Amino acid sequence: MKKLALVALLFSNLSLAQQAPAVDFAPHLKPVQQQRLSAPDGSAELLAELAKIDSFSARFQQQVFDDQQQLLQQGQGRLQLKKIAQFRFEGEEPEPVLLVSDGENLWFYNELLEQVSIYDAKAQVGQTAFALLTTTDPELWQQYQVIAQQEMFIIHPLDSNNPVQQLMLAFDDNGISEMTVIDINQQQSVFRFTEASLNPDIDDNQFQFTVPDGVDIDDQRQQ
Repeated sequence: MKKLALVALLFSNLSLAQQAPAVDFAPHLKPVQQQRLSAPDGSAELLAELAKIDSFSARFQQQVFDDQQQLLQQGQGRLQLKKIAQFRFEGEEPEPVLLVSDGENLWFYNELLEQVSIYDAKAQVGQTAFALLTTTDPELWQQYQVIAQQEMFIIHPLDSNNPVQQLMLAFDDNGISEMTVIDINQQQSVFRFTEASLNPDIDDNQFQFTVPDGVDIDDQRQQ
C-alpha cells in the first residue's frame, strides 16, 4: 500500500479499481449525504475560480493519512496543469513517480519498478482529481455537488462508488493553495502548494511522455 500511497488519492480511480470491486460507500452516512445534498449549490462560484486558471505550476508538499488520521506517508514534488485535461504530476519523494496526461492519453510511470501504465485520459477525467481542475465543462460538473465555504470548496461526487469521495479546494491570488482528497477507503491526502505561478507559459511537450527502452508496458486503453 505504501508504494501506492503517494499517488493513490489523485489516481485512485486506477489503483483502487485493481484492488477491490466497487462497493456501496459508507451506508451509515446516508443521512449525512442527504443533508449534504440539500446545501446551497456552489458550482457557479467554483467554476468562476477554475475559469481563471488556464495553466498552473507549483511545488507541493503531500501528507497521507489513514481513516484514523494517522500519518502514513509524506512526499513532495511538482505539479503543472493546463487546460484542457493536461497535467504533469512529478513525485520526487519518497520515490520518483510520474503521472502525465496530454488530454488523450494518461501515463503512470514508476521509475523504480520500471513499469508504465497507459490509460484513456478522457475516460478518467471525471474521476482523477487533478484532471478535474483543468475543466469547466458544466456537463461534467453536474456529476458533483459543490458546497462553497468562504475561500474553500467542498466537492462530492453524486456517484457513491466514485473512488474520490470528497475533494476540498482552496484558492488564493496565485491559483490553488491547497487540495485535500478523501478516497473510498477514507484515506486522506493533503497537498499544499508553494512557489505557485498562475497562468505561466507551459510548453505542451511537458504533457507528453516517451516510454523508456526496457520498461514494462500495461496498456489499458483498449480494455
